[in-house]
Amino acid sequence: MAEGKYADACPRFADSQRLDPSPGTLLNLASCYEKLGRTATAWATYREAASAANAAGRADYVASAQRHADALAPHLAKLTTTVAQPVDGLQVRRDGVDVAKAEWGVPIPVDAGSHNIEASAPGFKPWSSSVDVAQDGAQVSVAVPALEAAPVTAPTPAPGSAGGSAPASAPTPPPPPAAEGSPGSGQRIAAVVVGGVGVVGLGLSGLFAVLAKNKYNDSLQNCPGNPNVCTQAGVNTRNDALTDGNIASVAFGVGAAAVVGGVVLWLTAPSASTPPSHRATGQVRVTPLVGAGTGGALLQGSW
Repeated sequence: MAEGKYADACPRFADSQRLDPSPGTLLNLASCYEKLGRTATAWATYREAASAANAAGRADYVASAQRHADALAPHLAKLTTTVAQPVDGLQVRRDGVDVAKAEWGVPIPVDAGSHNIEASAPGFKPWSSSVDVAQDGAQVSVAVPALEAAPVTAPTPAPGSAGGSAPASAPTPPPPPAAEGSPGSGQRIAAVVVGGVGVVGLGLSGLFAVLAKNKYNDSLQNCPGNPNVCTQAGVNTRNDALTDGNIASVAFGVGAAAVVGGVVLWLTAPSASTPPSHRATGQVRVTPLVGAGTGGALLQGSW
């Protein structure tokens, strides 16, 4: 710095401050920026030095930093960035540094020279422009225009699909259809469906049984001294438990009957080895039956 090589000296001071921060190093760095002609950066660094010196109890450094900052303030160039039409997710950057939304439309001190302004947002084309701040004290404005919507691109077709660049290949032949009239196939499908309904019914039965038990236990808290003499709250809870118990009984009956029906359908379905003269003919139908407190299923058909 004594030799006037400010471009080499400033990075050295910045590295020193990063490795071993001190108000004195900040003062040297600010002075170097000032001699390099980076007035706004020097002004900001002097202010940072004053704050650090005040925290360290160095009144002499505080006075020196404030004096230099005040001397530079009237010569600061300022750049105002305005946004014509803000959109969701809009990000504005100046020289690669984010410009906070609170700084939009506010004159911000900058060094003299060229500055790059960028704007981007999801779903819009990015925009950028360069603005030249000719000298210290200049007042420059740059307006970010309304961003242009980005075109919607169609998804790239998978290789080998229609419109793809891969060579066309012979279509894969469909699997051979099942033999027409395959014995027992329809009945086995019905067996799986009916059995599945039965499993669901048994699961619901278990769920409502647990709910009924829990509500019965809760009702006992409102039946002091006698489990059959309860307050109105206990009676209400007991009735809820009874309702859940009835649902559990019906679901169990329907589920068990459906499971049995599914097993019967599966076991009675003819196989390919069954002689045609011994294969069952006709139709089979399983109908769930639900009544007050009861449940089951009706298996109908002819063989």
